[in-house]
Amino acid sequence: MMLWNGMSQVANIAQLAGVYAYGVITMIVEAAKTVRRNRKTCQLLARLVKMIGDLLQQLESTQLMQHTETRNPVEQLEETLRHTYMLIRSCQDGSYLYSCFMSGKQADQLHPVQNEIAFYLQLIPLVGFVDTTRT
Repeated sequence: MMLWNGMSQVANIAQLAGVYAYGVITMIVEAAKTVRRNRKTCQLLARLVKMIGDLLQQLESTQLMQHTETRNPVEQLEETLRHTYMLIRSCQDGSYLYSCFMSGKQADQLHPVQNEIAFYLQLIPLVGFVDTTRT
């Protein structure tokens, strides 16, 4: 009985990983609507993560999150999404002087995140294929 409860908890946590990613995606899309600095880049990031969120919703009903090799990329994506959210939030606030000095640095931080998100967007179909062939 103890083993079954443990496996059930692992499955529940794994399912939450995809749901959590989608929640962060929603927060990113909303935050990008109100940025003041690096607006174009933030809105591009929001569009990319929205595409990923749409794909994750389709994969949510599969057994995707119960296997390490397909769960790991989604978990890594979640870490990238949390970082993206914090960067986009940093583009929302600040005085004019702060904006002048920091917008370049923020842009330098946003571009690598944009590349990383694009990588995960390309990886998701492969993850879905692996999941489909397993079942």
